[in-house]
Amino acid sequence: MNAGKPCSFFSAAGGANDTRAGIRRYRGPHTDGYDGSNCLLSSYFRLWIDAMHRMLLLVSLLLFVALPQRFSAAQPPAWRTSRTNGATQSFQILGTGQRNNPLRRELAASPEADALYFRFRLRYDAKSIDTPAQDDGEFFVFWMDAIEGNDSSTHSGSVPNVGVHVAEGRNRFMGRFASNREAFTNTTLVGDREFLVIARLRQSPAAEGEPDAGFNRLDVWVDPLVTEVNAPQATTQSATGIPTVRWIGFSTGGKTERGDRIQVSDIAVAHTWEEILGLPTPVPPVALESEPPMRAPAPTVQFAQQVHPLLQKRCFDCHAGDDPTGEVRLDLYDELLSQVMPRDAGKSRLIQLIESADEDRMPPPDEGHPLKSQEIALLRTWIDEGVAWDERLLPSPVPQPEHWAFQPIVRPEIPNVRNAGWVRTPVDAFIAARHEGVGILPAPAASQRTLERRIALVLTGLPASNRAGSDKEDDSTDPADRVIDRLLGSQAYGEHWGRHWLDVARWGESNGHQHNRDRSHAWRYRDYVIDSFRNDKPFDQFVLEQLAGDELSYSVEGITATGFLAAARYSGNELDKEIQRNDILVDVTNTTAKAFLGLTMECAQCHGHMFDPLSTRDYYRFQAFFSRGQPGNVVLAADVTGIQELVKARWSLYDGANARLVDARRKQNYPEPILVTPKSVVGGMTRPEREHFSRLEARIAESPQVWGWYAPATAQTPLVVAPHVMRWPLPRRPETLANRKTHMLLRGDVNSRGPEVQPGWPAVFGPVSDIGPRPRTALAKWLTSPEHPLTARVFVNRIWQWHFGRGLVETSNDFGTQGAEPTHPELLDWLANELVANGWRTSHIHRLILRSNTFRQSSQFSAENQKRDPENRTLWRWRPRRLHAEAIRDSLLAAAGNLDRATGGPSVPVAESAKSRRRTVYLQVKRDALPQMQTLFDAPPAVTSCGRRRVSTVALQPLFLLNSRTLQELSAQFAERVRGVAQQPGQQVATAVEIALQRSATDEELAQGAKFLESGSLEALCLAILNVNEFLYIP
Repeated sequence: MNAGKPCSFFSAAGGANDTRAGIRRYRGPHTDGYDGSNCLLSSYFRLWIDAMHRMLLLVSLLLFVALPQRFSAAQPPAWRTSRTNGATQSFQILGTGQRNNPLRRELAASPEADALYFRFRLRYDAKSIDTPAQDDGEFFVFWMDAIEGNDSSTHSGSVPNVGVHVAEGRNRFMGRFASNREAFTNTTLVGDREFLVIARLRQSPAAEGEPDAGFNRLDVWVDPLVTEVNAPQATTQSATGIPTVRWIGFSTGGKTERGDRIQVSDIAVAHTWEEILGLPTPVPPVALESEPPMRAPAPTVQFAQQVHPLLQKRCFDCHAGDDPTGEVRLDLYDELLSQVMPRDAGKSRLIQLIESADEDRMPPPDEGHPLKSQEIALLRTWIDEGVAWDERLLPSPVPQPEHWAFQPIVRPEIPNVRNAGWVRTPVDAFIAARHEGVGILPAPAASQRTLERRIALVLTGLPASNRAGSDKEDDSTDPADRVIDRLLGSQAYGEHWGRHWLDVARWGESNGHQHNRDRSHAWRYRDYVIDSFRNDKPFDQFVLEQLAGDELSYSVEGITATGFLAAARYSGNELDKEIQRNDILVDVTNTTAKAFLGLTMECAQCHGHMFDPLSTRDYYRFQAFFSRGQPGNVVLAADVTGIQELVKARWSLYDGANARLVDARRKQNYPEPILVTPKSVVGGMTRPEREHFSRLEARIAESPQVWGWYAPATAQTPLVVAPHVMRWPLPRRPETLANRKTHMLLRGDVNSRGPEVQPGWPAVFGPVSDIGPRPRTALAKWLTSPEHPLTARVFVNRIWQWHFGRGLVETSNDFGTQGAEPTHPELLDWLANELVANGWRTSHIHRLILRSNTFRQSSQFSAENQKRDPENRTLWRWRPRRLHAEAIRDSLLAAAGNLDRATGGPSVPVAESAKSRRRTVYLQVKRDALPQMQTLFDAPPAVTSCGRRRVSTVALQPLFLLNSRTLQELSAQFAERVRGVAQQPGQQVATAVEIALQRSATDEELAQGAKFLESGSLEALCLAILNVNEFLYIP
């Protein structure tokens, strides 16, 4: 297809005496008065026009070979074309009062595209239109099909149609696959007016193991604006669509009476929005296999002898020192870089301000004379040569770690308190000390049943199991302690606490952004996290594997763990791979800083952090730990020789076909760089090549894979990446990634590279030791060193938050100067020290918290305590909190008795989630397409690291819990479960309460429930129990 030119489907067949039935010759609105007379001049002119017409069509039909159109035998008139610039054809169709396909056209080749755009212009004769209010309205459609059919074929039932039909008393434009799968625009058909109709036909991505749904998504626009590509006026979808588009045509129906006159024209197809609108198509640049070369500077200016004296004399009075009056500091290299563009003085703001004649020029009019021309020339040369600097003359200051979170962790003494009898674990001593400091008494202990339910929900996200037989256990230990010991290490515990960490890791199973393609192997990282918590993996090892699992001795577990890094979203920027790659690195950098440091480093990407001691240089040094890698489908095999050969052969076939296509397009004078989409490359292979290619793809797909991190320069064992489908692949060659360098990006712009930087942590944390050949291993070792001030603090704070709903530091992803102060700083440090001293074992912190009287308090209210601490910051009582979305769904399934406890493996696709009974952690996390219940109850969208979920209360939540089909079905199943063990009303009420709430029903509840069942159904009673706060909250 010509860039910027859509294909016109119809050849200029037929002539002045053509009498083929079905299409009437029509003089269109652009015939310039030509009346078809038989004068000699007009005849020669007609022949010339037709010849030009054919030639232009031949040039434009690159995708489709010109084949003759077919015409219905049901209409007697002839047809003709109009001549807009010799290429646009118009057809006038007459109604027949019945289903008819008056004009059909075969495409000579099936288009290779995920999306196709179609265009036609429609004009109805005003006298032909029946309004639904008066008659029965109009029906006329343009169809796209895999087969031709015949004159009376309906071309419906999963066949996409675009046109006019009746809806809500109006003739409206619409798209449809069938009468029950249609969508209408808000545009009403009016006569004697031309409408531009655009349709986009797309294929839904097939879930793993599922057949291709074909072209089953249809978007429609009528008279669209150029900017409305992402805002179709009507969208509809079918479960299955047509496998390909080979035939197109127009159909009339019973509503199209004899005598109705309909004009269609300007019929075209294209691959892009710009093409279908007749706009030039942007030409994508080359997918870089190496970084763009930087122009080597030729230094002629000496910074110390020439530039520094000039800056000192003319600039430093206002732009230097700790508190410059001019705000911007020019005595610090990192801040200076925000004002200059190395190697391009003309684009540097510093030069623009110096040369300006406006009031905002530098220096200001009332504070100094303008710089002399030779001084400006010196600065221009200095910038054009790369902005050389002398760190000995003007060193970058080392920030002082004054903030509390940056101080070393010192183990505090356990406080001695007056209420010593209340202290069950050291946690209580710190809490009691705070109570006594503000004159507060703790709430009494919760009941044993309440405590068991609380522990079960906190540890597993599921209600407590049946207590039968618990009295037979060892009476020498506390019953609640036995529950803790039983649940810690269970699969349910791993699933629930693994889900907590997946929030932090912003884990999802699709790329995100507009394309949002599925990541079919990402589930392995989820299972790795679940197993890590279930097995009580030391947190320092957990950190090491996630950041550098590929840099360790080979293990499937280590490679899978790098899914933490690979969980970054892929942007949809296919036109600039450098931007796309930088977006990934930015995501990884920001998430790593939040997850382990509790710092918002993203603020330093473009400029120095406004509040924390983090510079732009700090940001890019931290990013340099990851810059020689990228995400991909890493093959899980210790011996990669066999699979490596398969992948090598696959790329060999692909690269050969790609080279041929590029060469062919170059001969056709395609502009450089020439890129070809993978589908087009495969389509351009010879038949034998394609057969081999398909076999190789199938073999590669048989190998177990994980969406992990691929960094061949630093990995300890050679890894193989299976091809990942994208329009143009990211750089894939090992040597390309190995040679990647990290530069400071001025204002975060990939096209404005500053000086190169090496891997390192922020300067506020001290000098960087030798990084060695495994940079991410060095980073993980630094993060988990006993002297590190943040990692242990951040993690124990998360553990505390996931027990109580709020951390000791409320802003769990921000321990910086703008984050919250800890409510109990000594307790935070003591727990952090305990974590490290006890081998970084999460279970140790669990037991300290769960066995404490702080955790075991009831929620009993005290007006006196409320006056002293209205927000319960001192933890004087238990604050009930709503279950997370996953725990709500899992608890509902458990109450209904049909929770599927199958573990691990590929996720349940979004399309099947409504019917699935697996734990919610095993449902596919498709970004921007979470199941309804998860979205409704505040599950994070997996876009950025989520340190703490928001808890909303909206009207849709109770409406869902009361009226949704899901709850109606679950309450019916719950009722059947109750009937299986109890037949009498009183017994049924007691059983339902015991199952749902893990406690005995009160006498009042028994009486009210039995009375309700006299006239109400057990299903309704069960639904009511599932809606009480006690069921939805951790008590």
